[in-house]
Amino acid sequence: MKGQLLGVVVTIVVIGTAVYGLNTWKTLQAQRQEAVCTLARQHLKELEVQARALAAGLSVEAYAEAEKAEAGKLVQALDTAKNAAEVDAVIDQHSAAIEAQIHAEDAEVKSRGEQKFLGQERKEQKITTDIKQEIQRAEKAVADDCE
Repeated sequence: MKGQLLGVVVTIVVIGTAVYGLNTWKTLQAQRQEAVCTLARQHLKELEVQARALAAGLSVEAYAEAEKAEAGKLVQALDTAKNAAEVDAVIDQHSAAIEAQIHAEDAEVKSRGEQKFLGQERKEQKITTDIKQEIQRAEKAVADDCE
């Protein structure tokens, strides 16, 4: 009788330890996956900034400074607004400027053909092939790691 009771207790302890170990392992795997996903997203973000800087013909540091200056202008404009209507006007103005920039870039992309008779030549791509490939690899890593 005592042998059976001891056997049952040992079996319960072994099963409990196995379940606890499995749960701990799953928790650690989830944390590791989250860390890998965060690193992959950060790497992709850095590559996108580098690509935008190259496309703008600036160094990464100069591009970051330009972005910071643009954000500073927006923050300053929002700080000087005295009421909600002025805040809305500043936001609308900034939004319109961004939309105009997007439309200008879209128009440039659509008119990329060689049109020498109009004095328009196709612009050389400033983003190198290795950067494009690295961005593609980073996007795939994000897709794989952040399922």
